[in-house]
Amino acid sequence: MMNGSRCIVAIVFGCLSSFSCFGQQTTITEREAASLVRMVLRHEKISLPSRYCELESLDRRADPFIPDYYSFGASCDFPGAAATTPFGVYVVSPRTGQVWKFIECTLYRFPGLRRVQRRIMQRTHPSEAEESKHSFAHGCSSDETSAEN
Repeated sequence: MMNGSRCIVAIVFGCLSSFSCFGQQTTITEREAASLVRMVLRHEKISLPSRYCELESLDRRADPFIPDYYSFGASCDFPGAAATTPFGVYVVSPRTGQVWKFIECTLYRFPGLRRVQRRIMQRTHPSEAEESKHSFAHGCSSDETSAEN
């Protein structure tokens, strides 16, 4: 019986720390963030064939590119090219799913992405105050240039 109660305590603790047992998750995963960036790249008509291209996380556990955000670099090393072809650095809010192109502070807004972001926000329940607190960390605000369509 003692082993069974330890198991239950472990399950409850795991649920409370991630909120996943209650249908609430406070942030999206890095994998989900990467899929949002791929969606943006497809929208921008940028193809990343896996043989030569990559979407690489720029975050290191001890030293994230931008604290409290997921960051990715998209590039290709085509054969015969003199240099790597960079497509940009993309920053994703783990709370809302908003995606920015880092250097230009372009916030992407298009119908397919907005639908996914609404589903994310239904799961994560971000507060405006919390998100605006973090927006200063990457130097862009939601009022910056938007890529819509």
